[in-house]
Amino acid sequence: MIRLTIPGRPVPCVRMTQKSKWVSPAALRYLAYKDGVAWIGRKSISQSLSGSVGVTVKFYLYGLRLPDIDNLIKAVFDGLNGVAWADDRQVVRVTAERLAATSRDDERAEIEIVEVQYGTDKTQPNTKTRL
Repeated sequence: MIRLTIPGRPVPCVRMTQKSKWVSPAALRYLAYKDGVAWIGRKSISQSLSGSVGVTVKFYLYGLRLPDIDNLIKAVFDGLNGVAWADDRQVVRVTAERLAATSRDDERAEIEIVEVQYGTDKTQPNTKTRL
C-alpha cells in the first residue's frame, strides 16, 4: 500500500490548448500542481506498480467554490502517471471524496494506492462485455 499526502489546495484539471498552457493562469496553476503531485510521488515511491491498481483519494477543500471531483481525480492521475503506475489504464478501482477542510492551511489531498489481485476478491472485470 502506498500513501501520499499532497499539501495545499487541490487543483482541478483544466482544458487547455498547446498555446494556452503557457499563458492561462488556470492552466499554469494546474501544471504546477500536477508537477507537485509527481514530485511527491517520486520522493515516496521507489518503483511503479505493474499490475492492476485501486486508488482512494480524499480531497480536503476550504470555502464555497468547489471544483468537480472528476477534474480533481484527473489532476492526481496525471501527476502519478509514470510514477505510481506505468499508465493510468492500470487503475481499475477509484474511490474519491470531496471533504470540508477546517481552514485554508488544512487543504490537501490524501491518496492511497493498492495493488488489486483479481481472482481473490471476485472483482475481475468481464472482458467479454462491450460497452
